[in-house]
Amino acid sequence: MPDATSSHANFVHLRVHSAYSLLEGAIQPKDLVSLSVDARMPGVAVTDTNNLFGALEFSFAAADKGIQPIIGCQLSLEREDAKQPQAKNMREPDPDQVVLLVQNDTGYRNLLKLFSRAYLESDDAEDPKVSIDDLKNHCE
Repeated sequence: MPDATSSHANFVHLRVHSAYSLLEGAIQPKDLVSLSVDARMPGVAVTDTNNLFGALEFSFAAADKGIQPIIGCQLSLEREDAKQPQAKNMREPDPDQVVLLVQNDTGYRNLLKLFSRAYLESDDAEDPKVSIDDLKNHCE
């Protein structure tokens, strides 16, 4: 916890689910920025699950208050063992979750490519997910 003379916190939260992560988060992006200002955090990341719906709103709000916005997401990663044949009464294992943070314009574009792939190539009845190979090919 920073003391009163500290210019910024020693902590930057890199995994926050906003209200855009249904059933996982409730905070509105502007409220997150206000809390970050109060805690004297120099930056904060919004990593909603499988979407970037709040990224623009969050970025503008953070920049207006002098907080470094960090854009990211929590994306479902297809498990290799999910491709193996399962017994009739066995359900497919849940996908793993990976948090991806954008560092620059190239990273943002790669994240958009991963989202496109996840939504276009996943079955409508399942959550969007990418393979480890997709992640390796778009990791800059």
